[in-house]
Amino acid sequence: MAATPTNAPEGFVSLRDVFGDAIMALGARDQRILMLDADLASSTRTMKFKKTYPDRHYNFGIAEQNMVGAAAGFAISGYIPFVNTFASFLTRRACDQIAVSVAYPKLNVKFFGFHGGINLGEDGATQQAVEDLAIMQGIPGIRCYAPIDGNDLARVMNEVADVDGPTYVRLSRFPSPLVTPPVASETERAAAYRVLTEGKDLLVFTTSTLAAKVIEAAQALKAEGIGIRVLGITRLKPLGDEIATEVRTFAGKSIAVVEEHSIHGGLADGLSALLDGAGISHRIERIGVPDRFGESGPPDALLEAFGLAGAPLRARLKATAKG
Repeated sequence: MAATPTNAPEGFVSLRDVFGDAIMALGARDQRILMLDADLASSTRTMKFKKTYPDRHYNFGIAEQNMVGAAAGFAISGYIPFVNTFASFLTRRACDQIAVSVAYPKLNVKFFGFHGGINLGEDGATQQAVEDLAIMQGIPGIRCYAPIDGNDLARVMNEVADVDGPTYVRLSRFPSPLVTPPVASETERAAAYRVLTEGKDLLVFTTSTLAAKVIEAAQALKAEGIGIRVLGITRLKPLGDEIATEVRTFAGKSIAVVEEHSIHGGLADGLSALLDGAGISHRIERIGVPDRFGESGPPDALLEAFGLAGAPLRARLKATAKG
């Protein structure tokens, strides 16, 4: 199975729009695919699937635990359930059902958590997911993704459709610039990592649509004579072993991880575990959400307030590069 984006190759693209297009393509190719919603078909762009395939769409209302339990039953019966709702509701409310009913028996269920991170903005802390990746990465056997842009999501959709087993894909809320190349073929999958900017003074890992903000910061610091090599990570679990080679080439220089997630249990922890396993000595500057909840506010203002964009991010990266 495969999917390609219908959006233009340039400009800002909404991940949820790419998702909506991709599931239509995948659903047409495989009649086993079912869509399970939690009364958010409009927000998650599954309304078209609902109208086109009404007998393959199920709205469970605000009952995420029941939705995941039903997904397990569908999977046992030979269907491929695509479960979607906001990341905060899915990962916090239905954690036990995901772990025991789906991951433990290794069922082929696809989870999509929308509005991950703090960029949901004004909706506030209760709907912002700053720990969703930590929850899902902590459950054995679940592959976890955080696409960098719309093109990257199209590659992820190709990949998760082909994987036989549970997967989790975190999607950001607002349209973001395309920073990765268009999909080359209907079988192209997500890369282990992608070089987004070149530089020799600092190695930065990032993930999700926050990558665009990190690229902005790297470009601004380049004008100040600070070169930053930014690597975009789409698949957080399992991380590609090739990433260790990148770190080896930066031996003795600073490493930072910038993520729109808690500094606990996200990309930084996964990278540390990978480097420990490879026997690579390292110190990682963790730039993410500290041990606290989010708050209400305009998305860009929140990202800057948490040091994930704009001048605060540039200052943090500059200080890290200078050691």
